[in-house]
Amino acid sequence: MNIVIRKIYYALPVSLRYSLRRIIYLPQDLLVKRDSLVPPKGIIFTGSGDYLNIGNHFFGHFKKYCEFTKDSSVLDIGCGIGRMAIPFTHYLSPKGRYEGFDIVKIGIDWCTKNISSRFPNFTFKLIPLKNDLYRLDTNEKAAELQFPYEDNSFDLVFLTSVFTHMLPSDVENYINEIQRVLIKDKKCFATFFIIEEENETKPNSIGSKNFPHDFGNYFLMDKSVKEANVAFKKSYIEDLLKKNNLELTHFIKGNWSGIQNTELNEHQDIVIFKKL
Repeated sequence: MNIVIRKIYYALPVSLRYSLRRIIYLPQDLLVKRDSLVPPKGIIFTGSGDYLNIGNHFFGHFKKYCEFTKDSSVLDIGCGIGRMAIPFTHYLSPKGRYEGFDIVKIGIDWCTKNISSRFPNFTFKLIPLKNDLYRLDTNEKAAELQFPYEDNSFDLVFLTSVFTHMLPSDVENYINEIQRVLIKDKKCFATFFIIEEENETKPNSIGSKNFPHDFGNYFLMDKSVKEANVAFKKSYIEDLLKKNNLELTHFIKGNWSGIQNTELNEHQDIVIFKKL
């Protein structure tokens, strides 16, 4: 999405953004046959690209960098409309467990109807939270959320394009909650936009995203829609992990900042950490 289109999109009311996408993709959704585990394009709100391929692609990353088995318990924070859940339906055994939660009702409704109905060990929860990009009809804050799960209950936690839409108080609470629900020595896989200190004077000016608004530990792309895209100072994230007894195991640069030939050639930066 180029800068002009992005600004126009962000200027629209949240409900109109969803409606506009439905209208744009209506002909394709009516005419093109799709897999039963693929939602209509008009209700996919989690980014562009091939729905199934992206899920499978990230599942490969999870397997490469995190340890879990067919019987593991998995938590998908910001599960959207099930893109990351689908590959787990082909992997987890009936003893395994998938839990996902999101703030957008249309995604949870679709996942419950089309995934949970076929895979009873897959559960999707709607947790309405206020967010400038996705939801404004509530005053509930991510910074105050206690995850609805027991302590030490997950072998893997992951968040894709979630921390990129959250402010520091929200991220701090989520990191604390992730630490609480993770089993000792198990890992969390998360994506971010990370500003390394040597780039602070020109954060990503050659890349596909620009974060001109500097607030110290974090940077915003757009001050009017704060949570549209948020970047964090690397030292801030490192200190936050240490504070919560979490160990950084991998930091993999994305290509959003203009850096070429990154390790995985992903758009966002990847931060993987484990519970000590």
